[in-house]
Amino acid sequence: MRVTKKAWFGPKRVVGWGWTVTSREGWLAIAFFSVLVIVASVAFHGTARTLSLVGVLAVFLLTVWLTGDPPGGPGFRDRG
Repeated sequence: MRVTKKAWFGPKRVVGWGWTVTSREGWLAIAFFSVLVIVASVAFHGTARTLSLVGVLAVFLLTVWLTGDPPGGPGFRDRG
């Protein structure tokens, strides 16, 4: 389902379930979305701030899902 040739995010390897960064593009995505969170936090107030932060988070999770391998962690990859 990945839309990129190489994975930006891969399954967790140590503890828990989820993704971990596996490429430079993944780190750039995290930096970009961190800047968006800061800008949204400063630029908006009240409900607009909440909605903008939820929107930024939704776009970030969609980006991770479309550019990464399936999430997982120790023990989760063995199930199936």
